[in-house]
Amino acid sequence: MQTLSQISKFLLVCVTGLLLTGCASFSLFGGGKKPEPLPPVKVITETVKAEIYQPPLPQEISMTDVQFIVITKDNLNEKVAEVERLLGGDFVVVAMTPKGYENMAGNLQELRRYIRQQKEIILYYREVTKTGDDANREDWLKRNEEKQANNDEN
Repeated sequence: MQTLSQISKFLLVCVTGLLLTGCASFSLFGGGKKPEPLPPVKVITETVKAEIYQPPLPQEISMTDVQFIVITKDNLNEKVAEVERLLGGDFVVVAMTPKGYENMAGNLQELRRYIRQQKEIILYYREVTKTGDDANREDWLKRNEEKQANNDEN
């Protein structure tokens, strides 16, 4: 024999099922009429040129002179006195072997090469993303090429 709670659960499931399927077969808002078709969608394509920020180029490198004093066996006492005079009494020497100097010069040339390549990449992207009001940039490019030519000659 079935209990009352089992019967009530069965009736609840049947009624819920009938309500759900019955509601799907009737149109509540249209009254059985077919809905009007929607107007066609118009697609309008508009090309907008993106404005790309062109940051200012960094300030030119301003390097200071470096003074080298070469000390040998023959001029040791003279150079010690000169360095003491320059430093105010203390004698300090920072030494570098000829091979170490070659390595330092090679490292500086490697830095110079890297900076030039980075500069070319920056100039390429500036050229690709330029806008109509880049007259100042063109002047800068010409001046830059002249400076590079002068530096290569030296």
